[in-house]
Amino acid sequence: MNRISFACVLALVAIPGLAGAQGFSVRRMAMGGVILGGRQGGEGANVAYRALPKTGHGLGSVSLPIGALQLLGDPPSFDPRDSTFNVYRIANLVENPPWNYAITQPTIPSSDVSLDVSSRSLSMNLGDLGRAFPAGHVRAYGEMGWPSVGFSVRRLFVNLSPLVEFENDLSLNDALTGVLRDGDSVTANRHYAVNDHGRAQAAAALNVGMAMPLAMFGDPRKGGSALYGGVRAKVLRGLAYGEADNVAAFDTGDSLFASQSLDLRYTGRYLDAMPDGGGMGFGMDAGAVWTLGGLEVGLAMDDISTHIDWKVRETVASRDSVSGDLVQTTVREDMPYTSTVPSTMVGNAAFRAGRWTLAADVRRNELATTVHAGLERWLGPVAVRAGGGLDANQRTQLSGGLGIKMGALGLDLAVATNNRNIENERVVELGAGLEVLHR
Repeated sequence: MNRISFACVLALVAIPGLAGAQGFSVRRMAMGGVILGGRQGGEGANVAYRALPKTGHGLGSVSLPIGALQLLGDPPSFDPRDSTFNVYRIANLVENPPWNYAITQPTIPSSDVSLDVSSRSLSMNLGDLGRAFPAGHVRAYGEMGWPSVGFSVRRLFVNLSPLVEFENDLSLNDALTGVLRDGDSVTANRHYAVNDHGRAQAAAALNVGMAMPLAMFGDPRKGGSALYGGVRAKVLRGLAYGEADNVAAFDTGDSLFASQSLDLRYTGRYLDAMPDGGGMGFGMDAGAVWTLGGLEVGLAMDDISTHIDWKVRETVASRDSVSGDLVQTTVREDMPYTSTVPSTMVGNAAFRAGRWTLAADVRRNELATTVHAGLERWLGPVAVRAGGGLDANQRTQLSGGLGIKMGALGLDLAVATNNRNIENERVVELGAGLEVLHR
């Protein structure tokens, strides 16, 4: 496995914990992936939640890898000579690792490909295969900063955690989109292009911070109001980095079938580093939470000026105009390079009244904006939950589920939709988890 692949795999295995409503808290998954205070996920998004009184739903939770059982019962073939080999199924496993149970599966492209050729045009009807190509931009982004191990002394805390961040932006121009998705003809004197930018990085993080009440008006646990604040500094050590920029394009001439009918171009630039090329970095999170009775409102800025220094290898690739072969050349070894993690603004609000909880959040950075909302209602020992939101590609995702109290333990079940597959098709998955509850 080359060094770029290693960095990308680190990011891909983190996708279940990065993908909105598909988080490792099954309660949050059922409520649309929304931020919930304290131990229910708010602390990672807003460090000020560490200072709030430890009240709420439970003491801790764990999501169960029920999707792994499904995969073991019907594993894919990785042998291209096997009649059951399917490259789309393998690609979907990489894009959506099987932690949760897949209730529905994307439709595997299976229709025939047809060609229509004339003197000045060439059309390709790819059938179901056309769904694998994006309509406009397809963006993916995620960041993971758990699990963490550490300790706290009063208002101070120290812990160790991973930091894994990835992004990808793939786009086809209108002409190429029409050919691949809609069956339009390749015609003379037109420009066709695809652009792809991807990055993945992983680091070890030493987190040192403080969270405390800033102002209190009465007892917050008895209907009073309070303002809490927190900061978290991150000292980072780079472990793996990979970045790729690819542009492929061709221009058609006056005739598609002349000796020089196509001007095909490809350029690529790659940066990669392994642990021996990882340097030190720094970042910071800051946040505040205001509470009034059952109402809480949070605002945070995460990854303020977060950066990591590297010694990377730079490689460029291009198509040889004479032979047509792809030529890769290492430009520099141990090139000084500084990567960044996009700063993210997080706003959230929650209202709790008796057995009702209503929550919403919005998270925005330069790469994506996501929105989540969720509702929970306890009916005796059973909690009914529902939620939804907009993912990084502004597609609507829905979820729902149940929580069941069984003495000191709780069982959580959730179903949620996502489009994390090569075919960009909405599918449904099931999550299951256990919680330790307050007595």
